[in-house]
Amino acid sequence: MGCIVINDNVIEDKKLNSTDKVVYGLVKALSNDKGYCFATNDYIGKRLNLSKSTISNTISKLKSLDYIKTKTVDYQRRIFIRDK
Repeated sequence: MGCIVINDNVIEDKKLNSTDKVVYGLVKALSNDKGYCFATNDYIGKRLNLSKSTISNTISKLKSLDYIKTKTVDYQRRIFIRDK
């Protein structure tokens, strides 16, 4: 993987900490090919050297702030970036 791009509105959002922003950026980068990310919390955590619980909390926070939405298809979670 090359680089991670984080939108200005995400970077400037005071409700997000740096972990939230980096997780958002990784999910966005992993979403480019299919329009969604299917990475597990374990995978994201290993890539960023963070615990699964931290990733779970961050994903929930990003969902509650409407930066992402998730959908389960065939027992697999898909994470979609919501452009604000």
